[in-house]
Amino acid sequence: MSRTLLLLAAPGDSGAAAVARALSAPGGHGGVLTLTPADLARARWSHRVNGEGEASTRITLPTGQVLDDRAIGAVLHRLPGLPLTAGPENSPSAKDALYTHSERQALVASWLLSLAPRVIGLISAYGTAHGTVSRTTALVHAEQCGLPVARRGGATRGGLVGQPSPGERHVPRLVWPGGPGSPVPVDVLPEEPTAYQDSLLIAGDRVIGPRAGDYGERCHRLADALGTRHFELQFAPRATGAVVTDVHLCPRLDDPLHVQTTASFMVAVAGQPTRSPE
Repeated sequence: MSRTLLLLAAPGDSGAAAVARALSAPGGHGGVLTLTPADLARARWSHRVNGEGEASTRITLPTGQVLDDRAIGAVLHRLPGLPLTAGPENSPSAKDALYTHSERQALVASWLLSLAPRVIGLISAYGTAHGTVSRTTALVHAEQCGLPVARRGGATRGGLVGQPSPGERHVPRLVWPGGPGSPVPVDVLPEEPTAYQDSLLIAGDRVIGPRAGDYGERCHRLADALGTRHFELQFAPRATGAVVTDVHLCPRLDDPLHVQTTASFMVAVAGQPTRSPE
C-alpha cells in the first residue's frame, strides 16, 4: 500500500510548499497531502486510546476526505498552533472557545505523539513545532553540545558587564536617562547579523552544508538534546570565526538541496515498517 506523505504547515509556508512540489514531481511519491491549522480545526476527529495506551485516529477533513493514521507514511510537522476563534473577552462564549481550543490542541498533540516514529519535527504535549523550546533554549543546547555560539547573558545594571565585546550588543531593558552605568538591567546579545555566512541542515542522519565535516557529530548530539532530527543551524561571521546565531526548528528550506533532502527524508521514513500491520 502506498501511504500518504503528510505536511502540516501554516498557509504561506514556502518551505513546506517546496517540499510538497518536490514530492509530487514526476517520478516522486505521488500521495502528498498538505494540511493547515484551519483544516485540522475544522475537521471531525475520532481519537481512541486502548487499554495498552495505543492510540488510533481517523480524521474526516472539510473536503470529505478521510485520513486514517494507518495510511500515513510520514509527517512533516511545522504547525504553529491551531487558530483560536472566540467571542468578546471574558464572555461565556470566549471561555468556551478557549476551552475548545485547548482541547483541540491537546488532541493534535496526542495524535502526533501516537505517530511519533513517522513524524519529522519536534513532538511535544503542546502540539506545535516549537513546543517549549525557545530560541534562547535552542542556542543554549547548541553551546552545550560544543557548537560555537555567540555570547549571551545579562546583568542587573549596565555597568557590571563593561563595554560590548566584538560581535555583541548590550540592550537595556528600560529606557533610562542615567547612561550605560545606570541601575537598569541589561541583556548581552549578539549583534544582528548583516549577512549570514552559511547554514547546516540536519535531516535524519544527514548533515548538509559546508561545515558538516567540522560539526556533524555535535549536530547529532544537538538533535538528541532538542528531540528532533530535522532543524537548521544558521551561521554568521565574527572576528573570531563564524558562530551559530539561530537554530530553526522549522528549517527555512529555501535551498533546493535542503528541499530535496527533506523530501528524501520523508520518503525514507515512509518506507519504514509501522508498529501495527496494515
